[in-house]
Amino acid sequence: MKTQIEITQVEWDMIENYLDRENDLNKYSISKEIKQIPDFEQKIEHIKKIREEIEDSIRRSKMNDFHKHVDETEDSKVKSLSSPKTKSYTMWYSAAAILILLFGIFWMLDSNNTAEKIFAENFKPDIGLPLKMGSADSYEFYEGMLDYKQENYKKAISKWEVLLIDNPENDTLNYFLGVANLALGDAIESLKYLTNQERFQEGMFKEEAAYYAALAKIKEGKIEEAKNLLKNTPSIQNTKLLRQLEKE
Repeated sequence: MKTQIEITQVEWDMIENYLDRENDLNKYSISKEIKQIPDFEQKIEHIKKIREEIEDSIRRSKMNDFHKHVDETEDSKVKSLSSPKTKSYTMWYSAAAILILLFGIFWMLDSNNTAEKIFAENFKPDIGLPLKMGSADSYEFYEGMLDYKQENYKKAISKWEVLLIDNPENDTLNYFLGVANLALGDAIESLKYLTNQERFQEGMFKEEAAYYAALAKIKEGKIEEAKNLLKNTPSIQNTKLLRQLEKE
């Protein structure tokens, strides 16, 4: 599966500004702000490619119109070509074609709809629990936590899934399995662990589990379900996310 590059509007504007000034005589260098953007080099190359595709599409559209005009001009017997009215129609259609093309491209760029943008702006994996290697009976869990903290989410998941077999209702295991899967971009798998909010009601992950479950719902485009989750489990971050959803 092709990895989707998620770029916020702020990041997009910063990179566009950088690219617009990149060819200046002063050789605009990458600012500290740009370097702070996660995977900034990859995102710069992605936006460069998109801009080149737009420019290429416009260029090809104009060339097609030019060749069409030349071909019609060579046929001197076609009287309609000499008509100013027909020429104006041709120019209008050409302009309309370019506008439609541009609209289609920008619509496609924005097809990572509002839900995806909200998810990208708000999702950050839980920092995890402090590592405690002293307890032999929880060694496997904290070994997985070390993988999790190093962003080796697949390794962490494989270790925690084994532990979950004997502890299917353990809120800690379910919570971090949900977050780890969401960090990998798998909202459906994440919700398998986070959907049952009752298992978190008496534990320390009550508000956080609702927050990440809501983010998974948002990623799936289930906005109303996400709103209900956030309303039923209020906290500072849950309320903030809820207000953002209600503004859209």
